[in-house]
Amino acid sequence: MRADIAFAVVDLAIVVGAYTIALGLRMLDTGITDPLTWWTGLTRTMPLLLLLHLAANVVFGAYGHVWEFASISEAKQVIASNVVVGMAVTGWVLWVDVTSDGLVPIPLSVAIMGPLLALAGMGLVRFRSRLFSFKRTITGGRPLPTLVVGTCRAAADFVREVTSNGGEIDIIGFVSTGGADSVRRLAGLPILGDLDELHDVIERYGAEQVIVVADDDYLSRRVVDLCTDVDVRLRILPVAHRVMEGSAGAVDVRDIELTDLLPRATVSTDLAAVAGLLRGRRVLVTGAGGSIGSEIVRQVLRFGPETVLALDNDETHLHETVLGCGPDAEITPILADVRDADMLARRVTPYRPQVIFHAAALKHVPILEGFPDEAVLTNVIGTRNMIDIATQVGAERFVLISTDKAVDPVSVMGATKRVAEMLVQAADLRADGCTYTAVRFGNVLGSRGSVVPTFVEQIKKGGPVTLTDPSMTRYFMTVDEAVQLVLQAAALAEGGEVFVLDMGEPIRIADLARRLIRLAGLVPGRDIEVVVSGVRPGEKMVEVLAEGALEPSEHPKISIAHPPRPGVTTLSDGVEMLERAARKGALEDVVDMLRALARHTGGGDETIVLTPEPEVSTVWT
Repeated sequence: MRADIAFAVVDLAIVVGAYTIALGLRMLDTGITDPLTWWTGLTRTMPLLLLLHLAANVVFGAYGHVWEFASISEAKQVIASNVVVGMAVTGWVLWVDVTSDGLVPIPLSVAIMGPLLALAGMGLVRFRSRLFSFKRTITGGRPLPTLVVGTCRAAADFVREVTSNGGEIDIIGFVSTGGADSVRRLAGLPILGDLDELHDVIERYGAEQVIVVADDDYLSRRVVDLCTDVDVRLRILPVAHRVMEGSAGAVDVRDIELTDLLPRATVSTDLAAVAGLLRGRRVLVTGAGGSIGSEIVRQVLRFGPETVLALDNDETHLHETVLGCGPDAEITPILADVRDADMLARRVTPYRPQVIFHAAALKHVPILEGFPDEAVLTNVIGTRNMIDIATQVGAERFVLISTDKAVDPVSVMGATKRVAEMLVQAADLRADGCTYTAVRFGNVLGSRGSVVPTFVEQIKKGGPVTLTDPSMTRYFMTVDEAVQLVLQAAALAEGGEVFVLDMGEPIRIADLARRLIRLAGLVPGRDIEVVVSGVRPGEKMVEVLAEGALEPSEHPKISIAHPPRPGVTTLSDGVEMLERAARKGALEDVVDMLRALARHTGGGDETIVLTPEPEVSTVWT
């Protein structure tokens, strides 16, 4: 909405400039005796011209698009809008000329040139990203030798269109995606090989660009993998919906998108059971300003809850979440800190939420290594406080957002999340009528402050992209997948489980960096350098999702882990001691106690020895 308003304001400025330039050009005629009359007429006519252009843009749908991916159909809308205005203004000027003895407000030439100049300006503003993106395919003023991956109708139509237009792309042939073809030529060009031969075909024919005609996500991911170490640019032509519309030949290529980074198909969950859980309920989401929390808010709203209570301690992020859900969304913002139990009781208890998604947490591993007290107060004490709230209000479901870093943790962040999981497991032993569960997943593509936005920012600046270690691997998922898992877990939970998503094989961070450089239409090592900076404190080389065997759930892509935990008394005493140490700033004691508690594998309450006056030091066995 805000982008459309900005476009409208820019359009109005373009209209003013276009007609002013048109009249200025007309004034170059030295035979005009009274130029002030024409300028006065244009000034009086300008409000009408602005209204006509704005109304035409709205009617013809020139707003509401993501112009970065706009193409021919969107261009037609802008052209139609300005042509209609031009015809209307020209007709009006001619009519005034006939009926008023030539006393027209603006010259006929201005009525014709004004809309044409406005069209040029609006088109340049809207299609600037397309123009710049297209220019990237040109190297040294010559067309890039290009292979088209795909032999479907859309691929043939695309090649015919590019060939007829000529110029910036030099199509040298096709690469088949379906094995041996019955013909070896398509659209007048040869089929040079199969997909498995792509690497050899690129080198054999000197291709500098590969355009993938992608009917599905698998093909684009496969090509990305095949070309990771090849000096070639990659782009994609999405065609499935265009073929259905009969306009596959009239589309522009796009750069690789974020989901193309995953070496697997995105996971979809069956959310039918979620509707019964959320419809008409009061739902509380903590950390609602974060990447995961805000997406939970958006997806929960789809199921018709009575209200969504969006809680965060950052007013700016909370404000963005509320605005992003639209003016009619049933959202109640709550500005509060999960570390403050009294504040939570005052601001949350009156709403009596029935379902709680606890996403509030500190998450950046290297920073939390230096501030373990802050990590404990937010991730551990904040979770305990929210569990207490769930008990006080009689909540029915409590879902903790956890992480794969909680498995055999070596970092402060991972240890605090493991203790938070323990608190959830212990809470489920209570007979308070609430079902407590945790959801554990890996890194989320594009989440605020994660590795992907960091790499993207480095690429935008021209590099280098910095890796901690080329061999480091991580599990990745999209934010949509993560939130679907969270909602699914809430519906599947029976109590005490730690749900784990099947995220396929882990991805090497080095491969991720190269894919991101490909996403930008660039070549690793040539356009963007990749350098190794070394492993940071608290980081593992390899993350795992669980220790021991996983139990299947009712969903084929979701499993259940049963990590061990200490007895309830042990856990309660340990968390209280952690809190006292954290509030006193005894960082070394916090780390020692946190490590011992998080790695605890016993189930009894006799495994902790407390000092008579537990200031900060503790003996753990």
